[in-house]
Amino acid sequence: MKTKTLLTFIFSLFLFVLCGCANQPLLRANFDDTVGTFPDLTLAGDPAGDEITWTGSTANSSASLAPLKVINDPNGESGDKILRLFYHMSEQPIAPYLGFHARPTTETNNIYSVLWDGVVEYPGNRNSQRLWIEFYESVQWHTRSLIKLSIQRATDGPGQDWSSVTIYERGGTSRQIGFIRNNLPHAGLVILNLETYKYSLLFGGVTATGDLASDTNINRLSLYFHYDTQDVQGSSPGLGSYSIDDVKMLLSIPDED
Repeated sequence: MKTKTLLTFIFSLFLFVLCGCANQPLLRANFDDTVGTFPDLTLAGDPAGDEITWTGSTANSSASLAPLKVINDPNGESGDKILRLFYHMSEQPIAPYLGFHARPTTETNNIYSVLWDGVVEYPGNRNSQRLWIEFYESVQWHTRSLIKLSIQRATDGPGQDWSSVTIYERGGTSRQIGFIRNNLPHAGLVILNLETYKYSLLFGGVTATGDLASDTNINRLSLYFHYDTQDVQGSSPGLGSYSIDDVKMLLSIPDED
C-alpha cells in the first residue's frame, strides 16, 4: 500500500492548499518490518515524540491467528508491507487496542488531520466482530472519544461484500453513514477544526460532517483501532482483520496573512 490510493493523494493535495495553512507533521507511521513478525512500534525521526502503543499479546506463536503482525500487501507493489490487526476470541471486556499518538501539542484553535490507508477483510467461517476506529484528545483510552466509527459486516447493504459504517459523536448520537467495499484498499481522512468545533470525515467513499464538543482541547491527538469482544457473534456480522498503512497526523496553522 506504499503506492498511495487516489483518495489519499487527493487528501494530501487538499491539505496542502487548505486555507493557506502550513501543515506540521505530528505523526508518521509505516510498517517495513520483516513479514510475519510483530511490528517495531518505535517511531524514529521527525516528528519527535510520536508513538504507537499496543495492549495485546506480542507473541506470534500461531502465525495465522497473531493479533498484530506485518504482512505482504496483496494490493501493493512487490515488497510493499502493511500491518494486520486480527480479531480473535478474548475474555477481556475490551479487546486489545492499537493506538497511534501524535507528538504533544500546546497550540489551540487550529486544524488537526488524520490520514491512513486500510483494507477490510474477513476470516472465512471463523468468528468475527465489530471494529472500532476512535479519535481522542489525549493518549488515555476512555469512553469519551471525540468521534468514533463502527465497522461491521453489512446485512442490509449493496451485497455480501460490503461493510456498514456508523459514526458516533460525543454525547451518544449515532447514525449509519453508508457502506464500504471489503477487500479493496480505501483511504481514511478525519479533519478536526478547533476554530469552528466542526469535524469532517471521509472513509473510503463514505462522508460525514458534524459538531465537536465545545470543550474539545487536543493536547495529544490519538487514533485507536480495536475490536468489540462483547456480544461476540458467529461468522455473519463483524469482520476478522483490518490492514493499516501510511498513518499520518498533521497540525494545520492558518496563515495570518
